[in-house]
Amino acid sequence: MVEHSHEAPIDRPVFVMGTGRCGLTPLMHLIAYHPDFAWPSNYHKRFPGRYAFALLSRLADLPVLRGRLKFASYFPKHDESYPMWDHLFYGFAKPIRDLVAEDVSPLTLRRFERAVTEIAKWQGKRRFVAEYSGWSRIDFFKAIFPGAKFIHIVRDGRAVANSLTHVAWWQGWEGVYKWRWGIPEPDLLEKLRQYDHSFVALAGIHWTLLIRNIVAKSRTLPAKDFHLVRYEDLVANPRETARACIRFAGLDDDSPRFLEHLDSVEIVNANESQLRIPSWKSNLTPAQIDMLNDICGESLESFGYLVGSDHPATEIAEVGSRFVHRSKARALK
Repeated sequence: MVEHSHEAPIDRPVFVMGTGRCGLTPLMHLIAYHPDFAWPSNYHKRFPGRYAFALLSRLADLPVLRGRLKFASYFPKHDESYPMWDHLFYGFAKPIRDLVAEDVSPLTLRRFERAVTEIAKWQGKRRFVAEYSGWSRIDFFKAIFPGAKFIHIVRDGRAVANSLTHVAWWQGWEGVYKWRWGIPEPDLLEKLRQYDHSFVALAGIHWTLLIRNIVAKSRTLPAKDFHLVRYEDLVANPRETARACIRFAGLDDDSPRFLEHLDSVEIVNANESQLRIPSWKSNLTPAQIDMLNDICGESLESFGYLVGSDHPATEIAEVGSRFVHRSKARALK
């Protein structure tokens, strides 16, 4: 185990994770601008290692910018900032497997501690929140920040598969022997063969293997360090979903500035409305939906996504809630 510095570490950093194409950005739009949170910005993506650029992020605190203007392209805003993370640990952004505690060297620990502390200092905040997608990286971050807390945002795997097959950068176009997620487990490879290497099937496999990883790692956490958010609940009730995340982080969800910020964020349900691409319900064929139900079924069911269409939305939400309690109970065993 690596030895931590004697300086006071950042207090309980919060890491928001998901498979990608899952709602990370809208969730971060809601919670990152809590007045106690610092975050890596688009300037840290452009200038890795220049942590003083977090000073620019204080612009988001100016009264004139507390509306939607803070999301303008030329203003500093929260960002996954993978070039910054890669500057701290080569391979952070695109590892072939999940990152684990054994990947954390003393040098890596010092680099991450310094980066997070410096960003919080320059932004003038007492807490830190960051976002990333793909592998869980839970063991990796817990080795660096023992008090770290994790929020997992999950979205219906059929919606994620639909989204993945409408972006040029998805590595699934090159197949499982060239993409960066490693060779899928035998049961998933068999499904891929069964469906004649369909790209939609492979997108479902992509979601399934990442969900399996995130769920397995999340169950190792104490309940106080893990919070689950379903994208579908986020778009249905963004204000209360965001406030629950802030309470989980141990911050004041009644902060007037935070509540004012929530009123400035517009959340669109991409499962129902067409944004850059058509919604999955209108774009996937019945055969493709059946195929994804077969490939992703166990994970879809565990999050309440395979409840029959005759069930009301409240019942679907209750199923999702039961999954949260089950996962927390397992973490305590």
